[in-house]
Order: sequence, then structure tokens, then C-alpha cells
Amino acid sequence: MPLGKIIKLIKGGFKKQPSKSGNIPELSEAQASATSMPMSTELDETTSATVTENFSYLISSATASSTNEPLATISAIVSEGRNMINISMLQEELQNFVSGASEVQGAALVSPDGLALASVLPGGMDEERTAAMSASMLSLGERIGHELVRGVVERIVVEGEKGYGVLVNCGSDAVLLVLAGSVVKQGILFLEIKRAVAKLTPLLG
Repeated sequence: MPLGKIIKLIKGGFKKQPSKSGNIPELSEAQASATSMPMSTELDETTSATVTENFSYLISSATASSTNEPLATISAIVSEGRNMINISMLQEELQNFVSGASEVQGAALVSPDGLALASVLPGGMDEERTAAMSASMLSLGERIGHELVRGVVERIVVEGEKGYGVLVNCGSDAVLLVLAGSVVKQGILFLEIKRAVAKLTPLLG
């Protein structure tokens, strides 16, 4: 066979030789990039859908119960945390009042039910008894003011040989009892108490 024909057959065989990837045609870089992107997008969408589905399940589970126990528990924790912060701030404000006001020996913030919310009392005084007596004294004073047609009672003052006990309303949720020495000037004492009530009342909201 002539040499020229042999060379032509060899060239023709190279042109007809299939690619290494079999029947799958080779793709350009741009086509390969475009082909791979949907796969990545599909994975991202699947992952996102899974996360969304799980999150929705948690929310629906929390609200599915007729008693709303999970949400009630969270609300109780938040409320408890808020109350703890308020009590701490009330105690701090009461301490500042007692230490900063002249001749003030002690103070107690009491609920209308006779429970102590915060107190800074002299040694030897029982907090629970003092709180209960303060609430009783306020209730009795308001009843007396009503019977005597004196209107709303602004303060109740107990004056003794060792000093004063002043009881005033601190908003609608508490009563402030202030103990002062006998040499205190009443005008200054009442002014200090008024300032203390203005600082304490917002903390009770």
C-alpha cells in the first residue's frame, strides 16, 4: 500500500477517535460552570427548606398545646427575671434614701397585703411584723379619714418620744414607711420622703 494512503488513513482514524469521556461531549468552561450552578443552588434551597421546616415545627409545637405551657414557661421566666431586677433596684434606692437623708433611721416598702418588698430597718426590728403593721395602719388611717370626711389621706404620722414613723402611699401598689429621729425637722423629712416616693414609684410599674 502506498505510503500516502497509509498516512491519510491514520489521520482519518484520529479524527474519528471518541473522546475519553465516552458518549458525553466535552463542555466548555462557561458551560461547565453554568451546569454546576443549579446543583449548588439546589443544595442551598434544600438546606434552607429543611431549616425553615424545623423552625416552623418548633413554633407550631410551642403553640399547639391548648394550655400554651411552653410559652407560659418562657413568660414566667422573663417575668421572674424582671421582678428580681426591680426588687434589687428598689432595695438599692431605699438604701440610698436612708443613708442620704438626715436623721432617717430606716425605711420599708410594703405591699397593700402587708408583705415587705424592700427594707432597710434598724437592728432588732422584724421585717415581717413591721410590714404587716404598716399595711394595717394605712388601712385604719384611710378608714378614719373616710369617716371624718377628710378626703384622701396623704400621710399617717406616728410621733413618739424617740422619733417619728411616717407612712405614705407609694403609687397604688406599695406603701412607704419611714422611721426618723426625734430631732428631725418635719418639713425637711416630708420633702425627703416626697423625693423618695418619686424615685421609687416608677420602679414598681
